[in-house]
Amino acid sequence: MISMSLKKIASITNGVLYGKNITIDHISINSKKILPNTLFIALKGNKFDGHMFIEEALAKGCCAIVTTKKIISFISYIIVEDTTIALGKIASLLRNIIQPKILAITGSCGKTSVKEMAASILQKTHHIIYTTNNENNHIGVPITLLKLKATDKYGLIELGTNNPGEIRYISKISQPNIALINNIYHSHLAGFKSLLGISKEKSEIFSYLKNNSIVIINLDSHHLSKWKKKIKNRKIFYFSIEKKKKVIFLLLILRFIHIKHVLSCIHQLVK
Repeated sequence: MISMSLKKIASITNGVLYGKNITIDHISINSKKILPNTLFIALKGNKFDGHMFIEEALAKGCCAIVTTKKIISFISYIIVEDTTIALGKIASLLRNIIQPKILAITGSCGKTSVKEMAASILQKTHHIIYTTNNENNHIGVPITLLKLKATDKYGLIELGTNNPGEIRYISKISQPNIALINNIYHSHLAGFKSLLGISKEKSEIFSYLKNNSIVIINLDSHHLSKWKKKIKNRKIFYFSIEKKKKVIFLLLILRFIHIKHVLSCIHQLVK
């Protein structure tokens, strides 16, 4: 990531800074992974509380902390209402400072494979970041974006969900230039009750698209008509198996990175 001041971080997270306004070079939510000039964010979830590891982070040499309460410390810290929300706001700020093209991928299945294939093409000629280890939730997406450096041109972000509202939240953080819904199938029904529920949730990827963005849609998807309002006035690429559409996802990658040798791959795929 690029260097940021604690004053800037406190401002963007609506937090209160205690101590000196220093510059940090790294952010970590893992007290065991502390580099020089690292800001440790004490996340709190249903089954964990990062505040329990503040002392370990201090012992490892972190230079600042984001917390939800006052602490006894010789280093600077920022108090926020919710450290998880703060993490997302910092990641979104970094995304907008560096301004890479973000390709966000969601779907019921296959999104990881599509992400890995796209990443393998892009990283041949560009500096990129992409989701690793299935870090595709409200914590993993911000952590991925925090890896952005000034030289990165593209980011491939996988968006996963188990409950309504998750895709919308991480879409707001990532603000895609390109959004792909790979497919809609019967998966994770427990959180959404029906296929329509899944379709509505996946379509939230369109909620925070950047200007002049592109949408990639599987024409075989269920409840496609429900997405019309959200993708109105967007440039749309379609692909399909059942409807015999030979519009390949790789064509979009070609459009953005101009790699001529990808054409041979496409010809093989559409034969």
